[in-house]
Amino acid sequence: MKYSLYQEARNLSWIVLRDCGVNCFPVNLGEICRHYKIKMIPYSNFTLWDLVDPQAKKGDGFSLKFENQYYIVFNDFILHSGRTRFTVAHELGHILLGHVETITFYRNSENDSSTNEKETQANIFARDLLMPAAILAALQVHTPEEISTFCNISLQSAQIRAKRMEVLYQRQRFQQHPLERAITQQFDGYIKKISQK
Repeated sequence: MKYSLYQEARNLSWIVLRDCGVNCFPVNLGEICRHYKIKMIPYSNFTLWDLVDPQAKKGDGFSLKFENQYYIVFNDFILHSGRTRFTVAHELGHILLGHVETITFYRNSENDSSTNEKETQANIFARDLLMPAAILAALQVHTPEEISTFCNISLQSAQIRAKRMEVLYQRQRFQQHPLERAITQQFDGYIKKISQK
């Protein structure tokens, strides 16, 4: 993947956190969707199945645009809230990155194709929205179990994030970007509260 596409997804996650005033974990996806006027609908309440690829019904969730309204439709038969949260954040990424103008995107597993740039971008956005590296570092969070608990995501997603975080800890290159510094400042009260425990 081109580094510029990686940066676009990462920076957009920081912009969303900043613009929505997110200042604690777990990130409230409902508030973010309301901010951007995106409707979230569970599969059990969705009625426009004839508009989407039949394969989408078998997956974790999908996003679409219908009559100038964006929707994130999530599979409420999946009982793990952490997995559902990543799916919603992933689909939010597709919408905010401008992927959902002509096609419906759907997610069938926690391991999306690494060869599809739009899927990879949506994953980067979701990862950095739900588990921003600078905040995890400020809290000195290292293990997948800690990440999963703090961020309310699946252990599988947390394991992927923990592996990447170890690389970032070795580089010690947090707080390099103004947006990253802005969200860390936004989380300051939360970081202090958690650190005092």
